[in-house]
Amino acid sequence: MNLKAYSPTRIIGALRRRGLAYVRKLQYQPGKLAIQKGVVLFDSFNGKVIGDNPLDIFLELQKVRPDLKFYWTIGAGTKAPAGATGVRFESKQWLDLLASAEYIVANTSLPWYFRKVKGQTYLQTWHGTPLKRLVHDIPPGSLTNSYLDTMDREAAAWDYLISPSPFCSEVLPRAFGYSGEVLETGYPRNDRLKTHTAADRKRIRESLGVTDSKTVLILYAPTWRDYQRTATGNWDLVSYLEPDIKLPEGFQIMFRGHTNTHNVNSAKAAGSSLDVTRYPDVTELYIAADVLITDFSSVMFDYSVTGKPIIFLAPDLERYRAERGFYFDFEAEAPGPILKTEAEVLETLGKLPETAKTFQSAYKHWQAKFNGLEDGKASERVVTAVWGSRQ
Repeated sequence: MNLKAYSPTRIIGALRRRGLAYVRKLQYQPGKLAIQKGVVLFDSFNGKVIGDNPLDIFLELQKVRPDLKFYWTIGAGTKAPAGATGVRFESKQWLDLLASAEYIVANTSLPWYFRKVKGQTYLQTWHGTPLKRLVHDIPPGSLTNSYLDTMDREAAAWDYLISPSPFCSEVLPRAFGYSGEVLETGYPRNDRLKTHTAADRKRIRESLGVTDSKTVLILYAPTWRDYQRTATGNWDLVSYLEPDIKLPEGFQIMFRGHTNTHNVNSAKAAGSSLDVTRYPDVTELYIAADVLITDFSSVMFDYSVTGKPIIFLAPDLERYRAERGFYFDFEAEAPGPILKTEAEVLETLGKLPETAKTFQSAYKHWQAKFNGLEDGKASERVVTAVWGSRQ
């Protein structure tokens, strides 16, 4: 038995969060406020970041629909982008906007008490191509009935769901029990991976403190684990590289903790690496990096748009696959080596050109399957579908 799962601290924390949620529900008044025409509320991971697909949709809307008024959900460490007003997650003003904004754009589920009302349009972008099974595709008994009910209500409220590929157009609606319109457009968040310039890359790297153009910059971005929690019940930080890892000369690591582990001290895991867990825009990190190290994270699908090398460090592959299940044969289709140890990672970094050549065919197959729509114009296609053409 996992005693940590039943610790008093975790139980008290859960009760406190539930109590606060009911207070928010009482303040939230869907149907009692007039719909605010032309108002768009953007929400990316409930204000934990200002990025992902909502950001690139926002940037496109700024250009083609300046008549709209933009609001962003923000958290303790985030602020709205230029041209928008920030509203703190679950504040009274945010709850009023949730009940009255004409448009809602989100990349994850909204709080369980959300109810879309007549006159609102809800665009769900989701936040990645899935390797692991989601919601209704997860084996029975793994998720609570209350969670499944919440997700069913959530999906029923969506007017549009963005899909980055034919693969996702098949998987996501089934997983969410969604029967509405699917916008198979590519992912807006990947537009800049196709349209950025050498000057953009240089600027981003220099902002990170990487001034030598010859430095091989590694982005290490592991995902969270269902089976790794802190004593308070939060998801624990995941890293399978030692904080004091000795890299080959000319290499530098950036460590990116998952959004679900933002409450954990990422600097400790990063060690001598650049801690970019709180860096506001992960797309810029893809542009800056020369190689990606990940495990089961959907960053693998986005990063592969760049064509740059990918290494998978997954010592717990068998357990993760057994507990979550995969949508395809990951080991057969992976566009890079799947490794179990730090020593293997260091060896692979020392022969990147040879490794890239070995996986060239698998990489091209992967891109054809998952990245075929990524041409830098996904945001434009989404905005045209939901808001119409340029005003």
